[in-house]
Amino acid sequence: MSRAGMRKSDILGMGLMVFAFFLGAGNLIFPPWAGQQAGENLWLALIGFLATDVGLSLLAIIAIAMVGSPESLTRDIPGVLAPLFWIAVYIIIGPAFAVPRTSIVAYEVGVLPWISQSSSLYLALYSLLFFSVALCLCINPGKLVNIVGKVLAPVLAAVLAALYMAMLLQAPAEFGEGVGQWKEHAMLEGAVQGYLTMDTLGALAFGIVIVAAVRRYGVSDHRLVVRHAIQAALIAGAGLSLVYLGLFYLGGMSQGLVTDATHGGQILAYMVTHLLGPMGKVALSLVITLACLTTAVGVTTSCGDYFHHRWPRISYRFWVSILCLASMVVANIGLETLLKLSIPVVITLYPVAIMVVVAGILRNWITLSRGSMQAALLVIILFSSIDGLNAVGFLKGIEMTDHIPLFDNGLGWLLPGLSVLVFGWLIRSVAELKKRGNVES
Repeated sequence: MSRAGMRKSDILGMGLMVFAFFLGAGNLIFPPWAGQQAGENLWLALIGFLATDVGLSLLAIIAIAMVGSPESLTRDIPGVLAPLFWIAVYIIIGPAFAVPRTSIVAYEVGVLPWISQSSSLYLALYSLLFFSVALCLCINPGKLVNIVGKVLAPVLAAVLAALYMAMLLQAPAEFGEGVGQWKEHAMLEGAVQGYLTMDTLGALAFGIVIVAAVRRYGVSDHRLVVRHAIQAALIAGAGLSLVYLGLFYLGGMSQGLVTDATHGGQILAYMVTHLLGPMGKVALSLVITLACLTTAVGVTTSCGDYFHHRWPRISYRFWVSILCLASMVVANIGLETLLKLSIPVVITLYPVAIMVVVAGILRNWITLSRGSMQAALLVIILFSSIDGLNAVGFLKGIEMTDHIPLFDNGLGWLLPGLSVLVFGWLIRSVAELKKRGNVES
């Protein structure tokens, strides 16, 4: 098996597993919102969204497969900051934001339409049931490929296909103008929405799970491991792109129908019921529950593996139990509050993750010095922190920020960080050319 690699059916199952892990709460609520806000510019917004969600997530999986471990990917982050970065990533995509969000979205979109009124007690009971099931699946991680990849993902895909068929049978939608920044900068706004799914952070965790799963099939050759990880990632990326295409269009259709929505979950719930009638509620509940549960299981398993390997004396079962318990507690604060709290944190940390992923891949073709990488990361964390403060309104009225390119779009870190990285690479390249010239002479 190690020479021939994995069978096509196993690779397909792996790709579906990755697809199901990614297709969670954020992936279902952010695209409809972006589509509605972008209006006639939704295709530009979709391009930006796909770049920062699907594109960067695939690169993160490939980078992890190439370097072999998270620690190798962050070797440029000095001293104790590297493990702190990974701990922060796993907490953010785990019990702090992403995993609790899966339970809240499953409740608000999949359950709330069926009951007359909501209450904190109902949410607490649902989150208890949700994370009890998630914990049972997390304790048996060896079954994830079969359970998630070969059972839940096809069911989820079939239900989504039925929703899209109903949508396509409607008259072609006429989209109105974009709202606010979406009117002039739809692609950049879509890119920021792609941030908020947290998929690139999740991909750093899933990459380890994918590599481990490939090796469990007996594949030991590094090139084959990388190849199969890329194949699985491409399958997942293709599936996600099709899902986002439909959800963006669904959001664009909703402009004149859902005028008071505060998040994409409300848009999705209304539109599915509008298109499919009473059966739409059943389909939506099934899709939301499966998608959110599989994401919760995938992320919690990855987090449990990471913390167990960092502190091996504490068992994996203990870690996943604590993570599920913490996620259940956080889930009870509600979706809108959780989204508001997560935005500045994600906007601050995400660019650092992007840089370490891009650098991990670029090093296969060019030489990047540790010093230039550290300088670029320092500049990026400085400007992304400013972006994060701006996201919560702390910097309103400060004229200095007007001179930062792309600052109004939440991407103030991009040009300064890339400029430092490119400048460092040019200095290194010129120095190497001079050194070669001296040797030859």
